[in-house]
Amino acid sequence: MIRNYSTNTLESERMFDSYVQFKKDIFDRQNEESESLSKKEDRSKLRLITNKLVRNKQTSDFSSLERIRIVVDSFIGDLSEKEICKKEGISTRTFSEWKFEFLEAFNKYSEINVLQKALTSNNKELIVEEIGEEAYNFYKEHVNLSSIKNLVISKNKVLSTYSDFKGVENIILLNKVNNFRLINKQFEEVNAKLPLNGILLGNFETFNARAAKHPINKIPYLSRVYFGFEFLFKRVFPKMPVLKKLYFFTTKGKNRLLSKAEALGRLVSCGFDIVDLKEIDGIHYFVAKKVKEPYYDMNPSYGPLFKMRRVGKNGKIIGVYKLRTMHPYSEYLQDYVLKQNGYAETGKPADDFRLVPWGKVLRRYWIDELPQLINVFKGELKLVGARPVSQRYFNDIPEDLQKLRLAQKPGCVPPYVALDRKGAVDSVLQAEKEYLEEKLRNPYTTDIKYFFKAIYNIVFKHKRSA
Repeated sequence: MIRNYSTNTLESERMFDSYVQFKKDIFDRQNEESESLSKKEDRSKLRLITNKLVRNKQTSDFSSLERIRIVVDSFIGDLSEKEICKKEGISTRTFSEWKFEFLEAFNKYSEINVLQKALTSNNKELIVEEIGEEAYNFYKEHVNLSSIKNLVISKNKVLSTYSDFKGVENIILLNKVNNFRLINKQFEEVNAKLPLNGILLGNFETFNARAAKHPINKIPYLSRVYFGFEFLFKRVFPKMPVLKKLYFFTTKGKNRLLSKAEALGRLVSCGFDIVDLKEIDGIHYFVAKKVKEPYYDMNPSYGPLFKMRRVGKNGKIIGVYKLRTMHPYSEYLQDYVLKQNGYAETGKPADDFRLVPWGKVLRRYWIDELPQLINVFKGELKLVGARPVSQRYFNDIPEDLQKLRLAQKPGCVPPYVALDRKGAVDSVLQAEKEYLEEKLRNPYTTDIKYFFKAIYNIVFKHKRSA
């Protein structure tokens, strides 16, 4: 029994607990196997096995689980080894061989358990030390941080220094995304290492949160000048082909200014779905799931002029030009924003955090849509017509209106402006339906009529964008 057994590798108390747990695991597995032998022929097999107990058995008469169960009984049971041999109908030599094999395997089993516990304890200490206990508890809500399937990368290490990702299902990046020199490359590399539905946990700081904590805020006028230059250097320079070389040479890519929209948009563009997001002391902690391969967008929209993917005539996807009113990478967050907040009365996403501060002014006076004249010259849009919409929005409108839309090119001046309707979704859709039906009846005069009515409403009735 175990009280008579000594070992140099494990303390007796811990080994006893491990034996008990090991035996429980074995019995659980044996019970599962016994349940599967429920048919008559299986029960007859069990009777044959029982009958064999009357003679001196050989190793081949026992399954691996039965042999382990017998050896474990010798450690934690009340019978001596000789009594067990007599009970089971085996020789002492056979039992000794089983015991030797078991102890050799069990030592390895115990070492793995000890290693896992040590690794789990070390991971918790590392996470709490570098990002805090509240962040640790947030992560713990979504993944089992006690699992050896986690890979925790501390602030002073990078993913490229690791080579063995076998069995890794969750990757935890403790360094802020702001400090990644090549953010998308880092996310793409994580995507390549994780299996489908694998989890990435990380954090980032928005420039608004950073500015709020900066001590220079105590000096009102100086703070505006400081943050103005900082925005120019850390937000604009990294996005300009020539100036970004100066930026990366100077900063080494550390402490980049990021908006919430850009950080999350980059994640989605790299094949992740945002599972959860929580702000703790000005830092956003995210949980993201790998759902597909990255887009590998080699030409992301950074500049003031960019193209949006919109549904054109006959369902063709066209790039509609527009002045930027949203943060970079916002186009990847359309589904996420709608899932979180739904639509506003205007038919646009509600509480849209992707908008830049000056975006509302540009939108109100249609300044952001002036570049759509480029699409008019290219023959993709008309001056008057149903506004070009995203595939997601198009899928949400009634089927009869979808068919009417696909028969015509979208337009710059929307019908609800010409008809002086409200910007609510129902009003906009009804105005579009009336216009498209009238366009079918009067294909040559309808656009002229709607164009001048829209100009009149804008100039004299002060009609503004929704």
